[in-house]
Amino acid sequence: MHDAHLQLLPLAPPLQQPLPVDPRDLPARNAVAVYLMELELPADAMRTNMYLPLLALGELARWQAIRPRERQWQYLQSRVLQRVVLGAYIDDDPRALAFTRDRWGRPCLAEHEGLHFSLAQCASHVALAIGSDPVLGMEVATVAPLRRGFMRIAHRLFHQDDLAQLLECPEERRHARFLELWTLKEAYRKALGAGMPRPLAACGFGRTPEGVIVARDRVPLPDRPAPDAFIAQRRMRDCQIAVAYRRGRPVRFRYLHGSAALPWPETAADT
Repeated sequence: MHDAHLQLLPLAPPLQQPLPVDPRDLPARNAVAVYLMELELPADAMRTNMYLPLLALGELARWQAIRPRERQWQYLQSRVLQRVVLGAYIDDDPRALAFTRDRWGRPCLAEHEGLHFSLAQCASHVALAIGSDPVLGMEVATVAPLRRGFMRIAHRLFHQDDLAQLLECPEERRHARFLELWTLKEAYRKALGAGMPRPLAACGFGRTPEGVIVARDRVPLPDRPAPDAFIAQRRMRDCQIAVAYRRGRPVRFRYLHGSAALPWPETAADT
């Protein structure tokens, strides 16, 4: 069923593509394509006027209600990234896309069951992961400035084993490890879907001696597939990213900034 709030605006004449996206350069079939876009602040009237026609009526109403202005601009850029990139992958007008959710609550395109995605945003970046497998989750977090009280958050929401990992870290590394765990947990939850809310303590993460990230699901869900491959990296301008997906799919990245699409090294398929 389509989201009733995502009624589309009447299509105007074709608009200029606001982002440099070429899906042939970053295939998503049996792979994962990740786009990370740096938020450009402050907002300006020219770009706002260029982006707003891309939104559906429900998105436009939400944009108008958001305060402060920085959050409003962040939301607008996230929806532009989602619509423009997905529109390029299915070769359709970004303004014509309709969204729904699958049986597990994961967002998806209403008429393209073979393409799946996960959207994430933070104070500095917006990220979109695209693939042909629905088990896909993306999360991002701004590294600086240091989040005050992050250990209080960890004590309240993390499992005792996660807390032990943080306390074992040197103090100067503790915040970075917190963000890595936080983004991995959120990416894992998104990959499973929101159909059954799960606490952050339900899943923990560690690394093998070779550095491969492994998940420890303390409350596994036998009726749905779970991600078994993970990426956790700090990228451009201090953005912590995490991707949860299923093993055997190469992951490729593009960093979007203004009119530039900058490539990152490809990860191994069995990461």
